[in-house]
This record gives sequence, structure tokens and C-alpha cells, in this order.
Amino acid sequence: MFAFPIYILIRLVGFFINLLPERFALWIGRQLGNLMYYVDIEHRRVAIDNLKIAFGEEKTEAERYSIARKNFQNIGMMAIEFFLIPKLDMEAYRKKVEVEGLDKALAVLEQGRGALLLLGHFGNWELMVPMSRVIQRPILGIAKPLKRNRWLNRWVVQSREKIGLEMIPPVDATPKVIKALSRNYPVVVMFDQRGKRTKGVWADLFGRKVPTTAGLAVMALRSNAPVLPVFMVREGTEKHRLFIQDPLELIRTGDFQHDVEANTQLFNNVLESIIRQYPDQWLWIHRRFERKSRRR
Repeated sequence: MFAFPIYILIRLVGFFINLLPERFALWIGRQLGNLMYYVDIEHRRVAIDNLKIAFGEEKTEAERYSIARKNFQNIGMMAIEFFLIPKLDMEAYRKKVEVEGLDKALAVLEQGRGALLLLGHFGNWELMVPMSRVIQRPILGIAKPLKRNRWLNRWVVQSREKIGLEMIPPVDATPKVIKALSRNYPVVVMFDQRGKRTKGVWADLFGRKVPTTAGLAVMALRSNAPVLPVFMVREGTEKHRLFIQDPLELIRTGDFQHDVEANTQLFNNVLESIIRQYPDQWLWIHRRFERKSRRR
């Protein structure tokens, strides 16, 4: 009933945001994040709980609350940047985003097997997409459609396609991904969301067994495509740094199920190491941990 009015409202907001100077628009986003930190009690509690589970006494209560607040500030600025990204040309993108490890991605693509990009919700992950213009080929991503608002979903998909991201629905995604890899395309896999209890792998993350999607490991083993950890970090308000790491050495014993579980654990280990290095950059408001989860 309200889907179309909501879509129109969001488009109007985006129109007015693009009329503002970028620095002022991002300041508004930051203040919106501060407001949501105090208003959205549920997600603030999830973030604090997650930080307590992950770091225990490694970080003080004040540090945990500070990280949670920075999370909300980043989300507010991300919301603003989503409207600004489509108008970025390559010159503006290069000024905004410094890329470390581009040579690694290009070297992998020269092998002709595509690449699976292990991505987490760090910084403004949407800003990774315009990299498609740098490598001169589309980037594919697996994402659920916004089923409750078809107008908004169509606009989001079109906005992402405009900057070089082709969307793949998660249903029966593996054959489509393998086909894309055979065409030497990079495929983004958001690996850090909670997997289904019955279909995923229970892997360690910060000393907890958590349900983790096995899809990345399955696709990597079946396609023989390299897996590169990639993550974005916000540096200040307007600047970002994109890190592209070396391809991971996958575990291959010949036992497919064992290898799926072992590589899923490997990916979680990589994710945890990045979170520990940049704790204020990860999206803590997602309930990643079981409320009653098992310790190692």
C-alpha cells in the first residue's frame, strides 16, 4: 500500500541530496547516524551485544559503545553516499577512493578464471562497485531483491548496474556464478552475514560457533576460481581506501564436504583478522552471533 509513496519519497530525498555540497550532505548523514544511535535502541543493543561477544574484556565498555556509535555514523553517511555514487566519474572516484592491491586483482584476471571476491560489510562497501570501470569488465554480485517494494528494488538494481554491478539472485546462484567466472568476470560474495542453521556450516568466529554460508567455498572448489579478500575502509568523512589482498590458498584434500567446511573456516578466519584490525569499520548491527552459542 505504501510501497510506491515510499519509493517516491526516497527518490525526492536523493534529488535534494545531490543539490547539496558533498561535505555538507555527508555531515547530515553523520548526524542522522548519531540520531539513530539514540533512537534505534534495538539495533544499538545488537551492536553492543556483538561487540561484547567478539571482544569480551579485550575492549572496555566505553570502547565498545564508541565503536557502536561510529557504526551508526558510517551507516548514515553510507545512506547519503548511495545517492551520490552514480554521478561519480573516474576522476572523482580516484580522488575519493585509494586502491591498494589493484595489481593483484589484474594479475588474477589475466589467468582467465575470473575471481571470487570475499567481501564483508566494511566501510562503504558500495564504493567498491565503480572498480568495474578500472578493470574494464562488469562485477557481478549476489543479492536478495527487495520483495516488499518492486519500484524501489528496480531503482536500486538500475543504480548498481549504472556503475557496473550486475545482480544475481541468490536462488540457484551457483551455476550462474560459475558461468560468469568462465567469462573471466569477478564475482562479489558478501560473506559475513548469518547463514541458515540447517544449510550452512558451523564455523568459528571470535571463539563462537556461528552458522556460516557454505556458498563461497562450494563455488570456489567447483570453479577453481581464485578467492581474493577485498574490503573498504573509510578514512575521515570523504576519503576511502580499498584493500585487495593476495589470493587465498584453498584447502583441497579430495574430500569435498571436508574441504567446504575447512575453507569456510578459512574465510571466517580472514574475516575475523580484518575485523580485529578495523573494528570500527564492520557492520555490528547485524545479529551475527547466536544468542546461546557454543564456545570453542
